[in-house]
Amino acid sequence: MIQLLPLLLLAAPDIQAQVPAPAEMRGLWVVRTALVSPASIDQVVDDAQRAGFNALFVQVRGRGDAFYRSDLVPRSDLLADQPARFDPLARLIDRARARGLQVHAWMNMLLCAGFGRILPAGHVAGLHPEWIMVPRSAARAGLAANGQELIALVARNSTPDAEGLYLSPSALEVGNHLEAVVRELLRSYPVDGLHLDFIRYPGSEYDYSRAALDGFAARFGPRGDRLELTERAPGEWASYRREVLTALVDRLSRAARSERPRLLVSAAVTADETQALALRFQSWPEWISRGSIDAVCPMAYSADSRIFSVQIRDARERAGSSRPVWAGVGAYRLDVRGVIEKVRLARSAGAAGVVIFSHESLRPADLDRLRQGAFPPAPSTSRPEVPATLGGDRPR
Repeated sequence: MIQLLPLLLLAAPDIQAQVPAPAEMRGLWVVRTALVSPASIDQVVDDAQRAGFNALFVQVRGRGDAFYRSDLVPRSDLLADQPARFDPLARLIDRARARGLQVHAWMNMLLCAGFGRILPAGHVAGLHPEWIMVPRSAARAGLAANGQELIALVARNSTPDAEGLYLSPSALEVGNHLEAVVRELLRSYPVDGLHLDFIRYPGSEYDYSRAALDGFAARFGPRGDRLELTERAPGEWASYRREVLTALVDRLSRAARSERPRLLVSAAVTADETQALALRFQSWPEWISRGSIDAVCPMAYSADSRIFSVQIRDARERAGSSRPVWAGVGAYRLDVRGVIEKVRLARSAGAAGVVIFSHESLRPADLDRLRQGAFPPAPSTSRPEVPATLGGDRPR
């Protein structure tokens, strides 16, 4: 069991309170590459305002690291050239507040490290390799491997779907660690939302870690060969993986709201529900119905307008009337005309707004065109009428 470091209350930056929720979400995913210097932070905030965005989803946790002050996780190595006093999140919040923009803390939860990279001191994967998800092809060998041997085994047997090392939601200590990470950030920074990303499995071939196999055997089968049990009961095995992920989402959202009761909790999810359930084990319609998340952001990155519209309409239907759907738009696959088209299609499909991926895909020449074509001045910036459970007390 991990001995968690004490959560020291960091001195909160001298910044304004939360920004009222906009009538329509006009969000921009800001990748960590924009957080590496004061100049790049100022530029991305100013560009977002110029283009008509009203919310920034800022990647403050990319690979198990921090772009904010933390006693629990290492500072990102992308900040190596900056002085220790430089706090990317504090600077961005300060500048965004001055321009009336919301700030949502975008955190990659389970994806924690890239393959082949040297892990910094204090990194969770280096400290606890036994918490890492294991692919099926390495399952038998993984039960006998430890430490760096296990990490190397996972890397050698990774599937094309995996972008690196993932933490296992079956390991109780992972939940302890991630909850502590979330609480630490929210105690120190007055963000408007917590945005959960990579709250999913890399694919259906994961997770065959010892923690997952032991957990499944304890719940669904007698002692014996744990790998054979997953093959004998494939339906129950899939359900187990969905259940432990849903339990983690519940835990993180409860922790977040206990720290900041009016915080909006959202999640980036696989847009196709069948794939979400079968491949990523994301039961996101259940997350909505349980009140675990306030808004769902289907990553509808297809350039095909018909597929995009169908996915957003389906998500809108599954979310019901009580939870907003923010359509994820893959700008990296589109020109500016395509982005504008998708924003308009999202509105027609009933979305409460969009979040565009990402700031890196927008050229300076696109900013004014985007504002004119997709984000004209909103009729009102006051908080929209939403169910009483949003951002406040929620039924359990």
